[in-house]
Amino acid sequence: MGKTPKHQPAEAWSGKPLLIGIGIMYAFIQLTTLTRVYALNYLDNLNSPSSEIIRDRLIATIVGLTFIYLIVTISRYFLRRNWPGFRIIVAHMLMVVPITFCWYFVFGRVALWFCQVFQDCEQNVDDLVYGYLLNANTLTMVYLLAVAVTYTYYYVRRDNENQLQQSKMETKVLQARMKMLRSQLHPHFLFNTLNSVNSLMDIDVKKAQVMIVDLADLLRKVLDWKDTQKVTLKDELSLLQRYVDIEKMRFSEDLSVDWEIDETVTDVKVPGLLLQPLVENAIHHGFSSDHLELQIKIAASRENGHLVLRVSDDGQGFLEEEKEAIFEQGTGLQNTRERLRTMYDKDFRFDVYNTHPGVISEVAIPIRKKE
Repeated sequence: MGKTPKHQPAEAWSGKPLLIGIGIMYAFIQLTTLTRVYALNYLDNLNSPSSEIIRDRLIATIVGLTFIYLIVTISRYFLRRNWPGFRIIVAHMLMVVPITFCWYFVFGRVALWFCQVFQDCEQNVDDLVYGYLLNANTLTMVYLLAVAVTYTYYYVRRDNENQLQQSKMETKVLQARMKMLRSQLHPHFLFNTLNSVNSLMDIDVKKAQVMIVDLADLLRKVLDWKDTQKVTLKDELSLLQRYVDIEKMRFSEDLSVDWEIDETVTDVKVPGLLLQPLVENAIHHGFSSDHLELQIKIAASRENGHLVLRVSDDGQGFLEEEKEAIFEQGTGLQNTRERLRTMYDKDFRFDVYNTHPGVISEVAIPIRKKE
């Protein structure tokens, strides 16, 4: 099989925490073994010096940690090679006996050498094979434990890294989607505003010129937000005021706009250009042959941990049978709903309903302390 992909970060294979963890576990095993050997020495009247017992356990710990490092290194090698599970199991089954035998052999020779140096224990050489068979179960269990902990550690780490990469990819996709939705608003907004300018050209050229200047300022601000998904409500209302001024210049006294803003929520972050489509929709659908004047009210308040934004008008409204399809009929409302869904998942509310006369568009989004 192939080696670990080059793009995988080197720190993904850092074994320091793993080795420390296994080392602590093995040291604890040797500590419990020390108490067992000491108890057996007392109960069987073996009269072995305490120094010998302690020294043997220290030697066993050092030699054991050396071989555990070897086992972990081999296991990591298999992981890098991306071997299939069956092949890894067979490889460990073939290696467990020779590695644990070498483990026992090295421990026995080192312990014997210390006996010869300190001359505080019997310098006899036990039968190597039978001595190994006597300790094979313990050595094999430690070998398997080291392998199991190693694979568990790295598979969990791999899973966490994959989740992190997936989260990053989802974030990039989300950002791309938000930019796409924002980019859809710009030409739609510009097209409708230019229509307003065009309508005014036949009535009052000077007002149309002033409107074009205001439109340039407005577009400059919109372009400043091209890479910003969220702005403060204060900035959103400031931009909306410029749009309202343009529309009031077009409709003159026929359009009036009232503001009811709770000052305690002006620092809350909201999606940029959230309110403009709602106001534009109210103007576009509010005027009719039966409603030659239009009053719009823009409100912002705090309710149950949410920022609630309302755009209401006293215009013609819509037919009840059109309610189900209202989000599919225009770019503004449809785009707004998709942006809210993308940014807040299910933690938002966006309703449009008749009030007879007029319509209310209401958005509720969570107030988050850190954004």
